[in-house]
Amino acid sequence: MHAQLLAGLLGVKSGQDAYIRGWLYERAEQQFTNRLSALRNGLAGFGTKDERLTVPPELGAERRTSSNVLSADADSLSYGRTPAEILRTVYGTGDERWPGGFYPNGGNGRDC
Repeated sequence: MHAQLLAGLLGVKSGQDAYIRGWLYERAEQQFTNRLSALRNGLAGFGTKDERLTVPPELGAERRTSSNVLSADADSLSYGRTPAEILRTVYGTGDERWPGGFYPNGGNGRDC
């Protein structure tokens, strides 16, 4: 049950993220896109979790491109996130215990 739930959440989250980052990529030269990536990265709290939509080629996918529609490391692997990092980001508060953002009433946690 847990694996099925996590797979479903991952699929939905991935689709949403791809759509949003695709839309933002079309506007990559606008300053708000870089600020949004910086915000998402900062809310997670530890390490690199999000990057700009364009990066130097040495940081791009397989070190061959500067386009960065899908935020991933140089080996094209998605950045890992702990449950607490995810909550800090989707709550928009930077604190996994303080609800807000997409879940203003918090998550109930019963299904995880």
